Amino acid sequence: MLSYVSEKAEQCLDRQMITESKFLDMHEKSLVNALKLPYGVRQIFYGGFEDAERTVAVFLPEYIEADDYDSLEKHFAQVPEDCPVALLEVSKDKFSKPLTHRDYLGALMGLGINREMTGDIMVNEGGCHIAVMKNMAEYIAKNMVSAGRGTLNINITSPWDARGIEKNEGVPDSFTVSSPRLDSIVKNGFSVSRDAACEAISKGLVFLNDSECLKPDKRIAEGDKITLRHKGRVIISSMGGKSKRGRDIINVIRFVKK
Repeated sequence: MLSYVSEKAEQCLDRQMITESKFLDMHEKSLVNALKLPYGVRQIFYGGFEDAERTVAVFLPEYIEADDYDSLEKHFAQVPEDCPVALLEVSKDKFSKPLTHRDYLGALMGLGINREMTGDIMVNEGGCHIAVMKNMAEYIAKNMVSAGRGTLNINITSPWDARGIEKNEGVPDSFTVSSPRLDSIVKNGFSVSRDAACEAISKGLVFLNDSECLKPDKRIAEGDKITLRHKGRVIISSMGGKSKRGRDIINVIRFVKK
């Protein structure tokens, strides 16, 4: 995977054009983020949804004026042919029961679509939105006619035309810890046992500010984002107060993965 991604970065330099990987999961993204890029090439992760877990590594030559997610999406909106990602707006029939993330993912896999061709699936009451590689969008839209026991209708759109639909408002929460360590934040932030939190960290399922972190005793600071794969994320909104028992009070915004 790293060899493939490095080749894409080299192609960007040699051809002086935007190149991109296929969709990467958070572990792969963490590895790719540590790669040394060719001089003059910049890298931005883009998933069609802001804060997406699954993203494409987009490599940019010097003449493209973009240095973060927002400016890259602005460039894509101005030059749509440069964008490698399309968004599928999926609506289900109103008679079937609500469908889950697993239902939609199963329907994609049933078409023989490799997971690397699809990004995040954002489920809502009436259907979902799915980020996909643009070259697969038309095939999926024509052939994914059902999921679970529901029938589907799919429209293809651009991520910037549906900006904001993926956002569910975070829920404020607070808890106390004896020490603001990563394992303590994971335990309380995601309501799991201490053993489960440590196991998730050791297995590379926990990411601190989008980078894999294998250190359970890593100190957490205000503003940090902690993601537990398949569970969601919490953002540390404030910290520093003390409870009556002398424990640290941690205030977070919790985003649960649907």
